[in-house]
Amino acid sequence: MYNDLLFERLAGLPEIDRDERIQALIEEVEALDNLLSPEAQDLSRDLRPRTVTDDVYDELEENATFGDRLADRLAEWAGSWRFIISFSFFMLAWMGINAAQGENAFDPFPFILLNLTLSTLAALQAPVILMSQNRQAKKDRAVAENDYHVNLKNELEIADLHRKIDVLMSTVEMQSRMVNALVNARKRELDATMRVIEKDTHETR
Repeated sequence: MYNDLLFERLAGLPEIDRDERIQALIEEVEALDNLLSPEAQDLSRDLRPRTVTDDVYDELEENATFGDRLADRLAEWAGSWRFIISFSFFMLAWMGINAAQGENAFDPFPFILLNLTLSTLAALQAPVILMSQNRQAKKDRAVAENDYHVNLKNELEIADLHRKIDVLMSTVEMQSRMVNALVNARKRELDATMRVIEKDTHETR
């Protein structure tokens, strides 16, 4: 998989089925036992130029139907103080008008028509709110999945950085040993030279 992706990038071919390729890469990463393995390094190089972060809400809004948008608007309005206050005024006006008209009221006490209206409103409002909650749950699942992909890519990148740092530390340690060995050899060489010079000086005297 990652060899094909690398060939496509080198050949300058357009990306086809981007989301499917990213998902396939992520599934390959999930199947790895060691994120420091050579396979993980190859997958990291292939996944690095690809953006796994998506604007989930915009994508869901683009695919939302008219009923979905209507359910969101109704649930938002029904769960606000505007709805509570306006509906309270409506009920008070309904009961006040009918109480003032007495026997000529279109809905006399005990306001059977008002009770029927309230029951119908509650029966219709409940499924609308459930539809909106289902959409919100779907958004939450999409956000959680997107966060998981981002965290997985970050973990892969961090593991790759750890590997590079380990290589650098090993290189620095090896270079330090070489420098110390050269310094010690140079000191021994200078000591030997100084002893030879001192010996020649004593013999000359």
